[in-house]
Amino acid sequence: MDTEITIEDNRGVVWARDGGEEAGRLDFTLQGQVMRLEHTLALKRGMGVGAALVEAAVQHAASHGLKVWPVCSYAYAWCERHPQWAHVLDEHTGEGVSCQL
Repeated sequence: MDTEITIEDNRGVVWARDGGEEAGRLDFTLQGQVMRLEHTLALKRGMGVGAALVEAAVQHAASHGLKVWPVCSYAYAWCERHPQWAHVLDEHTGEGVSCQL
């Protein structure tokens, strides 16, 4: 799979495209210096699309001096499995985890 990831800050969306077709998206909101990861949707399951979306969002936040607050249960679980990004997590991480896997 040749997945292309793009981030649209103005729309609060991280897109994943595979061969020009939408493969998934991650919706986020910016609250001051916190990027709140709201929802992750992988249209092609079992191909790492969700993980690629969350990783891109976390890297983007880190490179822009933002903290990450994953309220999406998938994004939260990804962050728990990747402790190397703990320094980027907001103090409210773990609170208000909302969507179900």
